[in-house]
Amino acid sequence: MFFRFPMILPAGMMIPAAAFYLAAGQVQATEPECVSGEGYEAICGIAPPEDLEPTPDNQFMFMGITPGLDGGQLPRLQIISRRDYQASDIDLVIDAETGWGDPECEAPEQPMGAHGIHLSERDDGRHQLLVVNHNGREAIEFLEVAPADGTWSTTWRGCVENSEGLGRFNDVAALPNPEDGFVATVMFEAEDMHNPPALDELLSGKDTGYLMAWSPSEGLSKIPGSDAPFPNGIEISEDGRYAWFAAWTAREVHKFDLDEQRTRAQISVGFMPDNLSWDANGRLLAAGIRSADTFAHCMTNRLADCPFGFKVAAIDPGSNTSETLFTADAGVLAGVSVAVQVEDYIYVGAFNGDRMIRLNPRP
Repeated sequence: MFFRFPMILPAGMMIPAAAFYLAAGQVQATEPECVSGEGYEAICGIAPPEDLEPTPDNQFMFMGITPGLDGGQLPRLQIISRRDYQASDIDLVIDAETGWGDPECEAPEQPMGAHGIHLSERDDGRHQLLVVNHNGREAIEFLEVAPADGTWSTTWRGCVENSEGLGRFNDVAALPNPEDGFVATVMFEAEDMHNPPALDELLSGKDTGYLMAWSPSEGLSKIPGSDAPFPNGIEISEDGRYAWFAAWTAREVHKFDLDEQRTRAQISVGFMPDNLSWDANGRLLAAGIRSADTFAHCMTNRLADCPFGFKVAAIDPGSNTSETLFTADAGVLAGVSVAVQVEDYIYVGAFNGDRMIRLNPRP
């Protein structure tokens, strides 16, 4: 989703151009009551789930927890039950295993954060959860997840660290055969996560990032021709040919040909698409906020309760067209970042606030 400045920056953060905030300066934050509404059920009192991945049994969801725009949350991985919506932190067992990431990458020395996450099944039937981690290092962590005692266990098996580059990851997706590697989005370059480019530059719609690929044989490298405006969520086509990724500030989803190393389609969605996921019909679900000005205002003022309107859309990868599934004005969610289908429902999470929602099944 977005850049995690609240965790990474002091209250002063960056000073963007004053003119950039003229319109946004009139926006006022609210503290809406957490209630269900037309077409959705509210799930209240949780840390903001920036990214979501359902467990293979569909009984739980893994949640990548953001600090929120006020920095009030600890970035971490959580799990939430779909039965009673009780969320809990995850106890991570460290047990490295060959074949899970770079053999030279060592276990994290600090508690692991969680930005973008991606679940896949390996050749041997075990399930792999990739986690973007900015805490203490810039790395993709490889976790094995498995059912255990009425919930799911997580074991750290390996990692891939971007130890030499300046690229700051946002999201990651395993290749169709997870042992072959992954493709990740880099949202921007910076010496470290405490000193990203100025906010007005990042929100300008100009190219700020690109894609990176990792494989056991080739290591980690930038994919030529993939530069785009603030690359965000990513998914890989079933045949491994295309990387679909959100160009957040361009308000587009891009179809990138990994073989030919060029963009094949740029699909306008009319909002700032964040994370992506596949639905049951093979469409891409995209969700995101509608206003960069509102984001800028709430970012600079560190507002957890921010008046974001948002949209959820489905993208047909065959026709390269987008269909709006749900739209809401301010007061429903304070910073939408993800929509995932689990059975008949679509869950919508946010990088800010204290809730997510579950959309009612469409007639």
